[in-house]
Amino acid sequence: MRRLAIVGFVCALAGAAASTPDAQGVYRSLTDVVIIDVAVTDGKKPITTLTKDDFDVRDNGVQQGILDLSLETMPLDMTVTADVSGSMTREDRETIARAISQVSSALGPDDRVRVMTFATLTAERTPLARPPINVDLSHVGPGTAVFDALLLSILTPSMVDRRQCVLFMTDGQDNSSSFDGATVLETAKHASAPTTIVLVPNRASNPVHAVLQSVATQTGGEVVELKRHDELSRAFLTALENFKTSYVVRYSPTGVSKTGWHDVAVRIKSKNYQVRARQGYWADSGGAAPAVRR
Repeated sequence: MRRLAIVGFVCALAGAAASTPDAQGVYRSLTDVVIIDVAVTDGKKPITTLTKDDFDVRDNGVQQGILDLSLETMPLDMTVTADVSGSMTREDRETIARAISQVSSALGPDDRVRVMTFATLTAERTPLARPPINVDLSHVGPGTAVFDALLLSILTPSMVDRRQCVLFMTDGQDNSSSFDGATVLETAKHASAPTTIVLVPNRASNPVHAVLQSVATQTGGEVVELKRHDELSRAFLTALENFKTSYVVRYSPTGVSKTGWHDVAVRIKSKNYQVRARQGYWADSGGAAPAVRR
């Protein structure tokens, strides 16, 4: 039953993305524009002085002309998902609640944040709302379903007039997911939001680390591994700042198929900077694609 409920939720989200009106949604058409968030850093320092001439964008190996490049000022929708399973002590959960409060306070007045938590089940604690946000994480649940929670966090309908990002925090121990890593990785190809995954310390091994790293890479995010739980607030705030200083690249696909999976590669021409961007998107002439907007 739980698996069926999650499948239904995922299908509903996908349907919403495909049927939303022009002012709210994402459509495929002959005038499609691909929109990609791109973070550029020199080590840990964000680089914010580039122009579109500095970027080389390849769609299925074909170089694309960039229509527009900006340090985006659109309002942000952030999803924060936190592990509150039995491996999290009371002190850990207090640290998580404090980190959520601090990162929500760092958002702008037009930004919104939703908070989800998970143990065996995933629950939305706070729907999308303007900051500040405070949550009560005193309840702890049995089991840990990391894959289920990650899947529900990353699959959200894309919005034309808002940017999106995901902060996902866990110790990486999964023992009760209905979905497997392969399903999560496939779902990540449809995700519209860069996902930063924050791993807090755990004495046990981390068997799902490879999946978490792949999801972060696929969506243009990163994995941050902490040595202490009390580093969580700084990790959340740094992830938010990195996203706010990222570029938005827009291009109209040229010389490539209008349907199917598209590999996307972004690099800086003249400098050996580190670049994080989603690695591709699905194109379907009859439906929606998270990275493609009209």
